[in-house]
Amino acid sequence: MSPQGPFHRENPHISIPSVVTFALGRLADAPLQYLMFTQGWAVKCLTAVGLRASNVLVAAGPGVAGLGPIPTLLTGMYAVAGIRHGYWALFTTSNYCPTGASLQIVVYNATVNIINTLVAVHALTSSHPTLGSFTDCIGWKQWAGLAIFAIGISMEMIAEDSRKQFKKDPKNKGKIDDTGLWSVVRHPNYLGYLLWRIGISLTTGSLIATTALASLQLAIFCCLGIPEISSYMVTKYDVQWMEYKKRVPYFIGGLETLRTTHQLTPHLERPSRSPRTCFIWQECGWLVLRALCPG
Repeated sequence: MSPQGPFHRENPHISIPSVVTFALGRLADAPLQYLMFTQGWAVKCLTAVGLRASNVLVAAGPGVAGLGPIPTLLTGMYAVAGIRHGYWALFTTSNYCPTGASLQIVVYNATVNIINTLVAVHALTSSHPTLGSFTDCIGWKQWAGLAIFAIGISMEMIAEDSRKQFKKDPKNKGKIDDTGLWSVVRHPNYLGYLLWRIGISLTTGSLIATTALASLQLAIFCCLGIPEISSYMVTKYDVQWMEYKKRVPYFIGGLETLRTTHQLTPHLERPSRSPRTCFIWQECGWLVLRALCPG
């Protein structure tokens, strides 16, 4: 597999079928999760494996369109994330992406959100319904999750859009974007994506699920995405990239040392991986990183 994975950064030709698949698929995610809540699909999945769940609690309390407060909040967050990705596909990206890869990205995001929906429904079963207004019925986890989500989605969008504007300026041809958020951390789009994913998971009310999903996402970034994009950047920008790495922190302070063996220089080759043992991890990493957070 090439350093760019299934996406072609140097290919300026956008695939219309791929864009349509990606945008419509991501926009369809919130309605799917809404049906998981309202049609009892989430409850049926949970009870089928012996876990407690109740349709009554899903709808209990003030909310929108037959949902209780927490399902309402989650469905809204799913919708915002889907719209953000639809916007990215239609107006931001300049990378060629095969239609099959776009479909896999849609499935990946839907799967993660289905997990969050199932966790939320199960967590509601273990809670006590609170009477009062919408704000009275949500706790600190939901408020914190909403704040983290808003920060993350804003960071990801600002980073992607500002980089697009930077690249459009002919004066910046052949230069690395080191302005705005890109002057603060090396991968602000990745960090933004991680944050809003954490925000959604925290809103479910489960700290265990939040920790597990955040750890998985962080592992994908640190073990696959960032080393691979470093390979691409050092090939394209050479010394300019190495100087940028010295000036700008990695992603989250302190993680640089955790990836020492994967940091690439012009004199080192990327460590080889077994296609059989790493195929699934590589595919998941590419799906998230090259499409949602293109380098």
